[in-house]
Amino acid sequence: MKSMFKALIIIGYLAVTVSGVHAQTPPAASSNIATKLIVRGDLQGLQVIDLRSQRRGDVLVVQAQVANLEIRDLRLYYRFRWTDSAGMLVGDGEVWKPMGFMGKQSQMLSGVAPGPQAADFNIEMSAEPR
Repeated sequence: MKSMFKALIIIGYLAVTVSGVHAQTPPAASSNIATKLIVRGDLQGLQVIDLRSQRRGDVLVVQAQVANLEIRDLRLYYRFRWTDSAGMLVGDGEVWKPMGFMGKQSQMLSGVAPGPQAADFNIEMSAEPR
């Protein structure tokens, strides 16, 4: 009876592992990066591993390196939210942009502020299996 119980536990564990249930990956590699993210749901194994911003001329430019830590393909949806020095939204708002990630792939996403009044940003993100 005990061996049957152990077998059922092992089969259950394998079923959960194969079905794609994964431990939730933190959305950012560091707490500094996490302060710039607005995450909608679980990023499914995607993680922002590097984030840089600078002014080019009078315009804020942002680059974020996102890595798929899973072996399965994923789709990221993202948009930038630009704010002025008082924290008010700048511009009309961006549309969601899709980006496909193959298993274990890393890609760079970029954003350019709509004008010189943008002083800060957040990246809003959502993900789903592909």
